[in-house]
Amino acid sequence: MAGRPHGPALSATDQAERAPSAASLLHSVTKCVSDGCRPAPFPWPCMNRPASAAFFHGDGMARFAHIVPIALLLLPACRDEPQVRDERRAVAVQRIGADAGIGTTYAGEIRSAFESQIGFEVAGRIVERRIDLGSSVHAGQTLLRLDNSDYARALDSAAAQSGSARTAAAVQQADLARSRELLKQGFISPAEFDQQKAAAVQAQAQLRAAGAQSGTASAQLGRTVLTAPRAGVVTQIQGEVGQVVGAGQAIVTLADPSRPEIAVALPEGSLDRVRSASRLSVSVWSSPGRHYAARLRSISGAADPATRTFAARLSVDAPAQALLMGETAELRVEGDAGDAAVRVPLTAVLQSNGRAQAWVLDQRTMVVQPRAVQIGAAQGDMLTIRSGLKPGETIVTAGVHLLRAGEKVRIVQVPQS
Repeated sequence: MAGRPHGPALSATDQAERAPSAASLLHSVTKCVSDGCRPAPFPWPCMNRPASAAFFHGDGMARFAHIVPIALLLLPACRDEPQVRDERRAVAVQRIGADAGIGTTYAGEIRSAFESQIGFEVAGRIVERRIDLGSSVHAGQTLLRLDNSDYARALDSAAAQSGSARTAAAVQQADLARSRELLKQGFISPAEFDQQKAAAVQAQAQLRAAGAQSGTASAQLGRTVLTAPRAGVVTQIQGEVGQVVGAGQAIVTLADPSRPEIAVALPEGSLDRVRSASRLSVSVWSSPGRHYAARLRSISGAADPATRTFAARLSVDAPAQALLMGETAELRVEGDAGDAAVRVPLTAVLQSNGRAQAWVLDQRTMVVQPRAVQIGAAQGDMLTIRSGLKPGETIVTAGVHLLRAGEKVRIVQVPQS
């Protein structure tokens, strides 16, 4: 008959012997539930055996009718509980605090307040150099010499011309004296006397011109020797022996080590900060840990066309010989301790149409609101906020371009790199 199991029919006694007990049936149901209700041809593994199949198709099922409700109660436990999804936008936040005395650093170079670029006043070929980089010199000390042979010959020629003019002037003076006596005696006319007088005056003029030429030649000869105008340290040499240099060409840079300064290039956004800084200090790599007070002396009135930075000079209060000319230094600019400035990550500020804003989170309501801020200088991945934020407030640090005013958010922890 359709629907009945194939094979020899079992007697009621055999069905009773092969049928599972109530305990084993309950165990099978429980195991099915604990295993996650894996699909099987029958609801429980025990039903896959021929005897069990016969049992469930026979009268044995009636013996355990009270077990079925228990199994039906256990089956719903297999179903997964529906989870409620949080639709609020996830954001990373940071609590800000006051950053009194914010320090910003700028790289610079130690220079002197008095630097002289000196060179020869005449052209020529260098034949001697008596200094090296770093040499300390005193005022009037010889630094370099040019070949002076041409200038010496020019001086000799000028001296000879001067001697000839001197002789001619003396002869004319003597002739003028004789002409004056002859005029008194009436032997010459006044016109002849005037001619002699003019000749004497011309001779004197030629003598003065020859003397000037001789003086110029002598000065030119002296200018073939380059001397130090003041005491200092040689920081740069741009001429070597055998090199031909022109008049006025800078050959040696001389610096006064007793007046050290730091030369730095400041970005446009840092000018006001440097001018209003509560403290300026300088440190050098050769003496780590040592800081010297500095004072702003000057800032260039125009930006460098290539770097768009402003050249600044700051005087440094340092002992003699403590700083070496040309060494790398660092300028530290510290703000006013009473300033309410804070620093936040660059990603926390959104700039649009020339205005900057940050998103502040109310942790009671978990609602964010935009707030206009005034930004200062940037250092690394941090940005100084001059106004608009207060210490203790919580701001969004990532995804600020996706937020809307009044939006509720949830906080997520961002792993630290």
